[in-house]
Amino acid sequence: MGAMLKALTLIFLFALPAKPDTNVENEEPFDPNKEYYSTSVLGLIKVFELEREFMENFTLYADALQEKANNLKSYLDALKRPRYTTHEERETFVSQPLNAFSLIRRLNQDWPKLQNYIKKSVGLKHLNAMKEMLTKAPDDHDLNETLKGMHRIETTYDLQPRDIANGLLQSQQFNYKLTARECLVLALHKFESGDYQRSLKWFKAALEHKAVGNDENEENAFETFVRTVVQRTFSLSNQSLENETLQQLLNQKFQTPMEEFISSQLRKWDMENSTTTNTAHNIGCRGLFPKRSNGLVCRYNSTTTPFLKLAPLKMEELSLDPYMVMYHDVISNKEIADLKGEIKEEMGNGWADRYEVVDRVYWTREESAIRKRINNRITDMTGFDVREFPALQLANFGVGGYFKPHHDYFTERILEIEPNNPLGDRIGSLIIYAGDLSQGGQTLFPEIEVAVEPKKGNSLFWFNTFDDARPDPRSLHSVCPVIVGSRWTVTKWLHYIPQIFIKPCHPKVQNITLNA
Repeated sequence: MGAMLKALTLIFLFALPAKPDTNVENEEPFDPNKEYYSTSVLGLIKVFELEREFMENFTLYADALQEKANNLKSYLDALKRPRYTTHEERETFVSQPLNAFSLIRRLNQDWPKLQNYIKKSVGLKHLNAMKEMLTKAPDDHDLNETLKGMHRIETTYDLQPRDIANGLLQSQQFNYKLTARECLVLALHKFESGDYQRSLKWFKAALEHKAVGNDENEENAFETFVRTVVQRTFSLSNQSLENETLQQLLNQKFQTPMEEFISSQLRKWDMENSTTTNTAHNIGCRGLFPKRSNGLVCRYNSTTTPFLKLAPLKMEELSLDPYMVMYHDVISNKEIADLKGEIKEEMGNGWADRYEVVDRVYWTREESAIRKRINNRITDMTGFDVREFPALQLANFGVGGYFKPHHDYFTERILEIEPNNPLGDRIGSLIIYAGDLSQGGQTLFPEIEVAVEPKKGNSLFWFNTFDDARPDPRSLHSVCPVIVGSRWTVTKWLHYIPQIFIKPCHPKVQNITLNA
């Protein structure tokens, strides 16, 4: 059965258009208006469903081929007879009228039909369905962005390739291991980005996960990686080598022990190019910021709005200067589901800059009961008036989803997008965490060394400006790459103009809590 399945797989693969291994040079042009699966968990669910449907059709196609093979085998079994090796034995067989009749009838009637049956394609419905699905498959940009996401997870948290390949992410063991081919794709990505140390580690992981027996796809992946390394070796030593000469040298190099040669070259280049440094972002994401106390307390806030006298909110102080607090249990699972139910169309691309999409976003621009309820709660937490801009931004992150260090107050980039903004600068920011995350995805403030765990149902609020409305550079923040979980957020930026009488501009002093 195993041999049969392998044969069916090869038949199917040859029936579909071939596609080379993804390479940065082969990557399709980036379409800023296209939905990419890699940028959100919602997109990944679509890929999951696409593969499930693909495998259902693949199974039915394989079953149709298996049924055809069984029919052919049954016919052959029905023809089994003793092997007549001599002329006399054959003469005796055909001289029997029943044998002669059956022989003539079979070759006249059955064999032409059998030939037509052999030529007849089966499972075309399912084969065509699979071809159609492949037009919706993740493209080269999706794969390249996923490789970048895996790289962020690996390097930000200093995870070891061998552990990742074995399903160990930080201290959590998962029941999944990468294949040798997947390890080699990661090794090639590291190599092409100049990270030779991790490229070597992924190459070694691939050798450990090498399948027993001959796997043609796996062997091709190994050959691609080895050729890439060898080609760089000769290109560095002699730039004038002609293609034919280089190919001969490549073929010769394959005669030497592969692991020994690759390892030595990668170690050499790693020593020549090693510039690894730990950033504040990486240190914070690894949970290495010093613990903060300095009189910070947890308490019930019952003073920001009159309503809180009836239903105070659980508030945790994270920093007094700049002012930053976490509100606990401010939104229920049902309210989160209702908010997500407001998404009436495909979510748009969320941009980290002009060239990088990091998530999928949706603005709740239509008035609704749930939006009004959440806005009232934001007022309860901040004391600010949000009626002039009631829209909420929902965001969902993808593989290794993150956001690079940035400020929320206006920069030249934002002014280009909103040149005539009537609301003024973003003096405060509020994030409601609306997804389950078990690893990664912290909101990080490297300047003041604060890392906030994104617990579902909680809300983070901070000021982006001083009391005199000038930008506070200490509000620099980032999002650590998501390792495990779905990072959903509801974001609200609080602007200066609507709050001009609620929070007037004062001479610069230390930020203080608002009505708290």
